[in-house]
Amino acid sequence: MDCIVVGFDGTESSFVALDWAAERATRGPCLVEIVRVDSAGLMAEDDEGSASDAAERRLRDVAPDAEVTSRTVPGRMPGALLRAADGADLLVIGEHRERPLRTALTGWRPLRAVSQSTVPTVVVPDDWDGAEGPVLVGVDDDDSSAAAVEFAAAEAVAAGLGLTLLHAWQMPEPTMDGAVALLASPIVEKAGHRRILDQAHAYVTDAYPSLNAQKVLLRDSPTAALLTTAAHASLLVLGTHHRGVLAGAFLGSVGQDALVGSQIPVCVVPVSRVVIDALSA
Repeated sequence: MDCIVVGFDGTESSFVALDWAAERATRGPCLVEIVRVDSAGLMAEDDEGSASDAAERRLRDVAPDAEVTSRTVPGRMPGALLRAADGADLLVIGEHRERPLRTALTGWRPLRAVSQSTVPTVVVPDDWDGAEGPVLVGVDDDDSSAAAVEFAAAEAVAAGLGLTLLHAWQMPEPTMDGAVALLASPIVEKAGHRRILDQAHAYVTDAYPSLNAQKVLLRDSPTAALLTTAAHASLLVLGTHHRGVLAGAFLGSVGQDALVGSQIPVCVVPVSRVVIDALSA
């Protein structure tokens, strides 16, 4: 049974996150836990119960077979929510893209939560319209990408959707050998990047023979390529090492830009040792 934790604070963006989680919960046996964070211990019991009851009813309307629970946890965001989600299969939070400071779960705080989460975390923009399309995953030549590819392929199969594997590349800056600039060959560079994409495609088609997996190789910045292609997708999946200026505090610039700019839900998948070993076998 899948376990999905939804960060909820009663705002519009958290209800949209709840709707996404409800749709996800219709695929099979699923436990959905609605978690509210009371950072100051001031949340009125009546208000808490009313909001939680409304959230549970809304979720059961979409996913009547799901097991639904709710609870309020003390602490500060995002740590309290991340502790509540530890061990879950998925954490889902909403993002208010136009007014990012309106709630405790929005603005840059989704970025903080995503960058520190130990479980795959979906950020759902509040203007998400539920449009269908393939799952889109960013492919690179490291193990964070491998974890994202594995997750995206499994999600696509479970949802009965196709999978788009996207790799973007750019020409490297010329290097200098004395006074002579050494220029890379576009043909050689493109061939090297195509091998990265081919390797990921070969893995998913072998692991998931029924999956319709398409390859897209673009000469563009990774952010621009992802956001442009995401216009025709239902979910964007990215991997992360949890490495940055402060360990566990920042995503890479591509992940940050994608979270801010994407009009579809974005799932950030932390590296799993199990996945890395499986892909290396």
